Amino acid sequence: KDLPQIIIIRHAKSDWSSFNSDFERGLNERGYRSCEIISRELKRRINLPDKFLVSPAKRAQLTFEEIFFSWIQNKSNFQSTYNEDILYGGSKFDILNLIKQNFSGIQTGVVIGHNPVLSELINDMAFKNKKILPSNLVTAGCIIFDYESSDYVNSNFKDGVVKEYIFPRQFM
Repeated sequence: KDLPQIIIIRHAKSDWSSFNSDFERGLNERGYRSCEIISRELKRRINLPDKFLVSPAKRAQLTFEEIFFSWIQNKSNFQSTYNEDILYGGSKFDILNLIKQNFSGIQTGVVIGHNPVLSELINDMAFKNKKILPSNLVTAGCIIFDYESSDYVNSNFKDGVVKEYIFPRQFM
């Protein structure tokens, strides 16, 4: 049986060329290319996720769409996508609680958000194989965690194993 998984993804490279607010910045060309790569590589490694928690910032929303929309024809399968304000500016503890509330009892959950908080958060999400965690999660970088059980409220992620860290430049 497949182990429960949580995938943490930092948004892809954003576009600084327009004078949009931080919240409204989209992706640049490299960002779109990175999403294509990560989409392909994740598809080889994980099942279609059951639930997505995505920052409402435009660059995170676009990262989600670019990585996952090609996986299925019917977009209504993405009903379990939640735009979570906490992922834009919330603390590490807020996000850990959000993950516990939303991913307990499901097979595969995905979080798409921002640094610096994601780079801090990933250290609290596993206790095995942590040496492969980056100190700084790169744009479109993606960490796959395996767990013995999806009872995250009680396990507090202590049974977590860092399965893999994938990032676009590995595949270029």
